[in-house]
Amino acid sequence: MVRVTISTFGYDHGTPAEPSDITLDIRRHFVARPFLDTDPRTGLDPDIANTVLSATGVARLVDNTALLAIGLLEDVADARARLVKIAVGDARGVHWPVGIAEEIAQVLRQNGVETEVVHRELRIEHPQAPRTP
Repeated sequence: MVRVTISTFGYDHGTPAEPSDITLDIRRHFVARPFLDTDPRTGLDPDIANTVLSATGVARLVDNTALLAIGLLEDVADARARLVKIAVGDARGVHWPVGIAEEIAQVLRQNGVETEVVHRELRIEHPQAPRTP
């Protein structure tokens, strides 16, 4: 069972359809790199992801969000309800949220948390990667 679902979105296209336990509104928190406004690539592209993840404060945001999600999972008494929903959004929803969400998912998976990522503006789902023995 997936325990954490991370969805990315662009506020220009509306707010998320479902409520989340944690919402990261990153529209004003990070200085936009001018090329990202017109770059057709997304946060799934390694160059874009590296630009996003190397920005000041992003590593801390990723780690703190993953820790908060793990804490919420541990605090839920009913094992059947152990699902945490995280939403990450900015204006367009294709660069910063995607890179940040994928990194949060990686940290969670490294800590043994089953995680799924859905990129609304990209129409892409990334289920948990299969575990290797």
